[in-house]
Amino acid sequence: MIRSTLLTGISIFALHTTVLFAQEHSTVSGHIYDANKQPVVSATIRLGELETQSDQQGYFSFAKSPSGKYQLKVSALGYVTQEKQLERKNGQQITIEVLLIQTSTTLDEAQVEGRAHQLQRLQPIKTTLIDARAVSTQATSLTELMNRAPGIRIRQSGGTGSNPDVSVNGFQGKAIKYFKDGIPLDYLGDGYSIATMPLEAIDHIEVYRGILPIYLGSDALGGAINLVPRKTNGTQTNAYYEIGSFNSHRLGVKSSTASKDNRWLFGGEMYYNYAKNNYKATVEVPDPMTKNPELVRLPFFHNGSKHLYGEIFAQLQNRIWADELRISLIGFDLAREQQHPAMMTDAYGAVRSKQYTLAPSLRYKKALLNDKLHFDQFVSYNNLQTERIDTLRGSYDWYGDFTPKTTIGETRLPSQSHINEHQVVSRSNLSYRINAQTQLGLNYVFTQVNRHGADPYGPTLEETGLDVLQLKSTYKKQVLGLSLDNYWFDEKLQNQLMAKYYSYNASGIQNTWLSANVGEKDKRTVSGNYWSLADAIRYRLSTTSLFRLGGEYTYRLPEREELFGNNIFIVPNFELKPEQSLNFNLGYQQTLFSSLDIEANVFYRRTKNQILLVTIDAPNAQYKNQENVRGYGFDIDLNYRFWKNYRFNTNATWTNLRLYGITSEKDQWMNDSRLRNTPYFFANVGLQGSYENLFRGSDKLDLFFNYNFMREFYLETIPKSWEPNGFLGLSGNANINSNLIIPNQHLLNGGFTYNPSYRGFTIGAEVRNVLNKNLYDYYRIQRAGRSFYLKLSYQIP
Repeated sequence: MIRSTLLTGISIFALHTTVLFAQEHSTVSGHIYDANKQPVVSATIRLGELETQSDQQGYFSFAKSPSGKYQLKVSALGYVTQEKQLERKNGQQITIEVLLIQTSTTLDEAQVEGRAHQLQRLQPIKTTLIDARAVSTQATSLTELMNRAPGIRIRQSGGTGSNPDVSVNGFQGKAIKYFKDGIPLDYLGDGYSIATMPLEAIDHIEVYRGILPIYLGSDALGGAINLVPRKTNGTQTNAYYEIGSFNSHRLGVKSSTASKDNRWLFGGEMYYNYAKNNYKATVEVPDPMTKNPELVRLPFFHNGSKHLYGEIFAQLQNRIWADELRISLIGFDLAREQQHPAMMTDAYGAVRSKQYTLAPSLRYKKALLNDKLHFDQFVSYNNLQTERIDTLRGSYDWYGDFTPKTTIGETRLPSQSHINEHQVVSRSNLSYRINAQTQLGLNYVFTQVNRHGADPYGPTLEETGLDVLQLKSTYKKQVLGLSLDNYWFDEKLQNQLMAKYYSYNASGIQNTWLSANVGEKDKRTVSGNYWSLADAIRYRLSTTSLFRLGGEYTYRLPEREELFGNNIFIVPNFELKPEQSLNFNLGYQQTLFSSLDIEANVFYRRTKNQILLVTIDAPNAQYKNQENVRGYGFDIDLNYRFWKNYRFNTNATWTNLRLYGITSEKDQWMNDSRLRNTPYFFANVGLQGSYENLFRGSDKLDLFFNYNFMREFYLETIPKSWEPNGFLGLSGNANINSNLIIPNQHLLNGGFTYNPSYRGFTIGAEVRNVLNKNLYDYYRIQRAGRSFYLKLSYQIP
């Protein structure tokens, strides 16, 4: 082992070389670790003229390397480059272990972006990485950050903290799955999501468009979002407080302590978010004289959100029998006010919902057989509890004036419901490296939910008078995945072949929203078993360019919320069929002049029985199978670094997803129509500048501006002949009632972060919607106008 030097910016580099003889194909291979024995991903390893990078397990290899003396060079962002002479005789196989320690406790934004970019370049499956750590001191949110990325559009249903809906290349809703460090997130409900969690909790976000790797054990159809938490290393504490317009407050703290021998780690984090969301919106109110509807701009008065999240953990690590054994307890309490139904048709003043849980979990990781076999097990049990309260004897108008009445409930469905969802989630992952060119993967996810509750104002069985919610509903799903990874041509070509098996079974009551004649006839049981197949190829043309090709035939099973509803405004539908889809992706990326990154991707989709959330009898919405959908699209992404201090980025996404195969005579006009309520073109432009030693020694100022454009789209299905006739539909206007159009939208945000050289202290500020334009979210729900946010962050050490 090379002797370590204890200076800032110096790393420890340890080489343990094992020489094995009598191998048919001689190789040089090994693993890259950090000081906590965690793999260093995307480290660059050079052996003479050969070059490769470490994978997710920190593994690297040079196949059939010639004998002789070589200079081994290992480099990684956040670590000091190290070199060592190696001599390999003919027939030797050399295995090397490299131990690196970070240059500092934190990486600057450019380093983190570089690390994420290198990780992305390695994947045969297309991944967009969004760095939360790099911008964690900005006064922005996860949803705002993700909306800057290509191919992604996030809409919400009423301001900060409200439910998000993510569209990835035109696919949306439950077709997009969410994960926390590879674990499906359904068991945490809305308590851990892109709408509720702060930047400080997340290291980076992985967005998969189309094919998913098997370690994300899911039946996603359109893609997935994997929220990767910040890794806890050693003893440190981070805290922040943010204040903003519309009575918005965010605060949090994250802390951990490690034992001197680094075999124990303890820690916790807690975050609190509150927003009144009392911004102004344009609504229809009756004229006091004529009673005709007129448009008036009024503030929301019952649109608040409050979220408290906490997690504590104890972790054993670096043991003979376990690389990591982590016991965690997560708890959250989420409360939301409901200003209006699915669309802004009526005003509510007392309807509200709550969700909360305590979720213990255990995670175990171990590498065996000289690091060839990796095992990762997660298991959790919790009771996710959801409440909906609508018991007011009266109603509110948009001015906030109250009118009493004798009946209960502001909506057509009064409620005082309490639902318990007892959930078991287990995820098992195995990966085995057969040799330097071949790796097998196996992943199994089991989910079981037993659902029951009570609602004194809810529907009852006509035969017995029993509260329908007291009847147990069940949902069980299994996803088994198998993958085979192969490398050829000195690892220039990587192929990942995957197969998945899906199985589900669900039972419950179908007719619960009409509140009449609910009986045994309405009980439903559905089940199914399905297979999918996918293949992804990555070929590295040079050290600065590569292309990807992927294809899959897959299914997506109906989720429990789609089947059961959420007992708020989404009603049950046990008539849903699984979605099935044939998908293809082709992409190319290249780095030019060491400063310009260019990426282009095209895709094709053909989907049957696509499930979308649509409005039905007010105030309700329901998931339904839409007609068959097919189409194609592209996205382009460009990043340019110039004049040392500046970075420019821009991206654009266009999709052409349309209905087909409709045979009903009255609905044939819908053939070749665009998907309703789905954006088909949007673009982003960003500019960042970084300045050091500006006002005083060692201070740092970062400025950023981000502009987003979204082309008009349509709330309901319209004939293709009514669409704008400009090139790709990007100019002109649709020939329909303006209330069905969600118009062109322009969003400009700008801000700064400043570190005045006081250790660990940073101030950030942001102005959102600088131009004060009209903006819209899901179902034409209006977003806030110009708003201001200020954030203070502090880190120890």
